[in-house]
Amino acid sequence: MKNNNVVYFSVNNWMSGENYPPTENFKKWLSDDFNQSFRNDEWCKENKLCVYYGTVDVSTNYTISAPREWVEKNCPELLTDDEYTYTERYGRAKKRLFGGYKYVWEDREIKKRYSDFVYSQEDVEEGECDSVGDMPFREYCEANFGSKYYETNWWGDDEDEDDNEDEEDKEDE
Repeated sequence: MKNNNVVYFSVNNWMSGENYPPTENFKKWLSDDFNQSFRNDEWCKENKLCVYYGTVDVSTNYTISAPREWVEKNCPELLTDDEYTYTERYGRAKKRLFGGYKYVWEDREIKKRYSDFVYSQEDVEEGECDSVGDMPFREYCEANFGSKYYETNWWGDDEDEDDNEDEEDKEDE
């Protein structure tokens, strides 16, 4: 059943431009590692957002199910195919003539569309997960308003050999 009143989008707090749109609102919501709006359960409930958040490497990833009205008011750029450009700093090692290496830095301009962060309702209904943390989207309903932690398997180490390190240390004593 198609519901055009819900927008599904995913962002990550790692780098403005690459992992979230470089707009004032997204910078306000995501740039402070210790105070990210999408992790604030009360803020999400007040704004009628259904959010999963999880850890991806050393960043926080979010999948957000939001009312279209909220998106139109707070981040309308997501509803467009407009492009923006961000700069990525790329370094590569270059061998020196007399041994050793030095880094050569290059700034690359990369184009991205605001709509790249948005997922279609059909994809979400078919179980499509976001491309960064492989996280699902919460069903949009009042019972799911708020922010909830989602355990990611980003490292792919569910069967990690060091899961029982403490037990092994006790055996060695």
